[in-house]
Amino acid sequence: MTKKRLTGTKQWAPISKNCCLGCLNDCRYCYAKLIAILYKRATKDNRDMRYNPNCEREIRKYKGRIMFPTAHDLHIEHKEWWMPFLTGLLKEGNDILIVSKPQFEAIYHICKNLSEYLSQIEFRFTIGTYYDKTRKFWEPHAPSIHDRVAALHCAGFEGFRTSVSIEPLLDRDPTLLIRMVDPFVTETIWIGMMNHMERLNFTEEELPWYHDIQHINSLANIQDIYSIYKDHPKIRWKDSIEKMLGLEPRGIE
Repeated sequence: MTKKRLTGTKQWAPISKNCCLGCLNDCRYCYAKLIAILYKRATKDNRDMRYNPNCEREIRKYKGRIMFPTAHDLHIEHKEWWMPFLTGLLKEGNDILIVSKPQFEAIYHICKNLSEYLSQIEFRFTIGTYYDKTRKFWEPHAPSIHDRVAALHCAGFEGFRTSVSIEPLLDRDPTLLIRMVDPFVTETIWIGMMNHMERLNFTEEELPWYHDIQHINSLANIQDIYSIYKDHPKIRWKDSIEKMLGLEPRGIE
């Protein structure tokens, strides 16, 4: 019997949690920001981040792994918001998948202060490109690629489980990126496509970026990447690629 295809965050964890509203990264492709704009909770130029006190009632034991966060990031300047929430979930005995475009300082802070929960934590760092020029266009206020790789080194050195998300894929060929992160990944490397990107989101000067992402997401390019990495023991494919290539769906990882 064919497995039910899991999509989005459900491929990684059955439960998602956040403790803040808004995000400082301001990624061009951010779905959470798109929804916030649609429902008039934010504007295109708004990068405010605020604590959601309602999250405190959600600190309890859950059945299944928790992905945290999903709609904001862990900025060190707001550690007084997310650190108590994360610590509370861990104290309740939850298994946490920490997903972040990581600031080194924030990850170092977690590693040094939550080492007693090492067995309950896996880090999954989003690194979509090898090139910081590309990062600056798509993720203008997010940490640099150097900072993210340093955070990956830090988490692995401290003994935590580590994984990487190359979603969205921002390079036509992810070989250099995979080679860079592979030695420091203990678990999996996920590759996925960019969604929710329209021509109208780009000025005339930015059109080359739009055409490039169209090529990256093309069937021919994804087939080439899959043919190279389909047998790599750490590589996993997000639902966007599973559907495009007609791959058998996998369970939660």
